[in-house]
Amino acid sequence: MRTIGLLYDLHVGVGRYEYEDESVQHAAIDKLNEVGVDWTLAGGDLRLLSPWEEETEWGSWHDDSDDAFYHSEFRRAKELLDNRLESDYYVIRGNNERPMSAYRKHFPADEFPQWFHFEDDGARFVFLDSNPHEGYHPLNEIQNFVTAPQISMLERLMDEDDEIPTFVFCHAPLCRHYELDDNWETHSKPYFYVLNCKTVQAVLERGNTVMVNTGHYWYDHGRGSRVINGVEYILARHLSHMSEEAEYGGDVRWLTVNADAREAAVHYYDVGTNEEGVLTTTTW
Repeated sequence: MRTIGLLYDLHVGVGRYEYEDESVQHAAIDKLNEVGVDWTLAGGDLRLLSPWEEETEWGSWHDDSDDAFYHSEFRRAKELLDNRLESDYYVIRGNNERPMSAYRKHFPADEFPQWFHFEDDGARFVFLDSNPHEGYHPLNEIQNFVTAPQISMLERLMDEDDEIPTFVFCHAPLCRHYELDDNWETHSKPYFYVLNCKTVQAVLERGNTVMVNTGHYWYDHGRGSRVINGVEYILARHLSHMSEEAEYGGDVRWLTVNADAREAAVHYYDVGTNEEGVLTTTTW
């Protein structure tokens, strides 16, 4: 059996807000240490969103041609993962892992590939990048999608072995979570899921895909679960938003996979209420 920490939307901020004591991030990491996870996924958005909607580019607002501001937050996120988390960890990018040049300074590609997969204890784990843009995140590049090379990888994996239980991880949701909200089409809602999700779903259904774990959906609106054609899509609540709600503490999760017993479960710990529970269990 494997126990996997899921640390989505860490949202570290440095030097921008009065509330920066990182107590929520510490509590989440400490919980994974207490659980004794075998390894952890940092599921994107290591640093905070910046700036706000009225800005054209995220790189021009702080007047720093060397990107020192971005480097400071990526550096701090890396320190938290290296020094406080006791397990090995992997990272996938979210929409806040920009610019790529600054991100790669602290999370180099040879250690933290953009998308990848491996098998462990009788199960297959696949990690996708839903935010392929590399620049400062101009507002016409906020869409989430899974690129053609990643879809080709999924097709190959599913066709080579369509029986091994497969668990997929992505930052942005790979479905529209109608159990949480009826509207995913207007206003800003297309920003909150992968636009070519139907294509990705069709490929995942070609194999024995058990679960898809994602984050990205804002604040307290997460903790959702939806089954589509036998695949369960699970959504996390944001862990931290130190920039706007000092008292907010979201969820950290861990996934247990028992390939021999053919069962898996997603557990959560609500940092804000100090409560934990099981979000979902499934068998195959």
